[in-house]
Amino acid sequence: MDVRSSTWRRKWGSMMISRIFQAVDLVSGSVIELDQSASHHLVTVLRAKVNDVVTLFNGRGGEYRGVIAKINKKQVVVQLNEFVDREAESPLELYLAQGISRGEKMDYTIQKAVELGVKKIIPLFTERCNVKLDEERRTKRHQHWQSIIISACEQSGRNRIPELLFPTSLENSLNAVQADWRFVLSPMASSQLKESSVKKDQRVILLIGPEGGLSDAEINLACQQGYLPLNLGPRILRTETAAVAAITALQCCFGDMALTRSSR
Repeated sequence: MDVRSSTWRRKWGSMMISRIFQAVDLVSGSVIELDQSASHHLVTVLRAKVNDVVTLFNGRGGEYRGVIAKINKKQVVVQLNEFVDREAESPLELYLAQGISRGEKMDYTIQKAVELGVKKIIPLFTERCNVKLDEERRTKRHQHWQSIIISACEQSGRNRIPELLFPTSLENSLNAVQADWRFVLSPMASSQLKESSVKKDQRVILLIGPEGGLSDAEINLACQQGYLPLNLGPRILRTETAAVAAITALQCCFGDMALTRSSR
């Protein structure tokens, strides 16, 4: 999967401005050479030119408006101008503990979780997980997922990079992350999200199984560790659909995607 296959540009007035993450210090008035990946994408894919406007961010908050000052053998040099104190983070501290699914399904889940405002992602090996990774492949997969997270932040306008934990077992993860509310999705549960009283400044962790879901033993183990079974409705959702639906519901009910009733 090309993690930068989608256009990561944000409209500013009549212009489309490329958003670029660079893990370096950024200072207004300075000149910075972009890394090889960003330079290649700007020049080869987006056909950027000298004097094109770009936005840079480093994950520490806010972003910097700049212009392309020079392009040397596909190496892009940017002149940073003003700092823009803009944020797109949800007040809800939302974490996703996700059973690892195969291939692009997991990529999709991580991408959409970032777009929807999740701030921490914990990939999990579970009983029904069909993905087997040795230590070397875990490292490579972690790096791949990290690149998807960065690309999703560039595309969605986020200026802070969600934390990605190293893949681990469900048992090791249940108490690894502190949260005020813990939910585990289960089609057999009777409780629904509208019965919860989550506050906007609280931390919420959402546990979702891979293809085939979590086993009864895993759900029981999670419940013993303080997780509340949660039912999203009468339909059985695929794992990637369940993640998008549950995160959206939480953001609508308790985060920054609150719905307003239209007047007629």
